[in-house]
Amino acid sequence: MARKIILLLIAVMPINRLRIFLYRALVGYRISYDSRIGWLNYIDVNDGQIIEARIGHFNIVRCHILKMSPSSRIDKFNHIKHPHSVTLGKNSVIGTRNHFVGTRAGLTPFKEYENIIIGQETIITVGHLFDLSDTITLGDNITFGGRGTEVWTHGFDLNHVKIQAPVTIGDDVYVGSRCIIIQGVEICGNVSLGAGTVVPKSIVEPGFYVSSQLFKKAHAADYSTAENIIEYKNARFVRK
Repeated sequence: MARKIILLLIAVMPINRLRIFLYRALVGYRISYDSRIGWLNYIDVNDGQIIEARIGHFNIVRCHILKMSPSSRIDKFNHIKHPHSVTLGKNSVIGTRNHFVGTRAGLTPFKEYENIIIGQETIITVGHLFDLSDTITLGDNITFGGRGTEVWTHGFDLNHVKIQAPVTIGDDVYVGSRCIIIQGVEICGNVSLGAGTVVPKSIVEPGFYVSSQLFKKAHAADYSTAENIIEYKNARFVRK
């Protein structure tokens, strides 16, 4: 409770340099004085490293590790809740009203995999959702355009078994509005996804991709008898 009060008090301090000093002195964040931390942010991390970077106003950032490289920025009204780590490469941008959602502590045996790694010059614009049940790795020079794209790293089978797997996107990729990228997918470099595209399987060849047809792919999966199933706090998990 005392830590929360300290973080809230720092958030309302009127001067950027004073906010940085208090973050450094009171909670041990490693923030360079040439960074800029906006007003009314709630930043609660165990390991914070912000070097020549910028955080705008009205963000909620709650994770174990936050690393921001030079000239990276988080704009405003973003929610980063419960992932293990968030890493921003040089000149990368998290725009406005994006959500990065991990799992609350104690609800998963795979907490250390709940990471997002954002490469250099990558831009996430407005209103996108990143499910961080598992690792999402974004390469360099990726653009999440428009709004409403969702990247998912987990799902469930018919017997409530949680299935999760990482998502990896290579360099030089454009993702149009309202795309959906499913767990376990890898997208190679030099790919453009048209608006509304669903990506249920990996893309291994550069090009322009769209989806517009619904078809039955296979029978519904049942992982309840899988050899690598883990029982954890009255729930069952499988990691591919």
